[in-house]
Amino acid sequence: MEIIRATSDAITVSLEPDDAVAINNALNEICNGVHLDEWDFQTRMGVDREQARKVLHAIGAAIDVMKERRQAEGKEW
Repeated sequence: MEIIRATSDAITVSLEPDDAVAINNALNEICNGVHLDEWDFQTRMGVDREQARKVLHAIGAAIDVMKERRQAEGKEW
């Protein structure tokens, strides 16, 4: 993982496959595995479940692209 840039509005990060999968799995577990009431989710995560799911879907889509490209290049996934 490498922090490319951090500003007051955004952080640009470069993730290697294992980093991306770890984040994806953690978000998936908190969004879909562990049962938390909505107020508890918000308190623990700092965002509501809807926002966390948006991040989960975005990183999941990016992982799919990464996986396809690595496989096309003959790299292990």
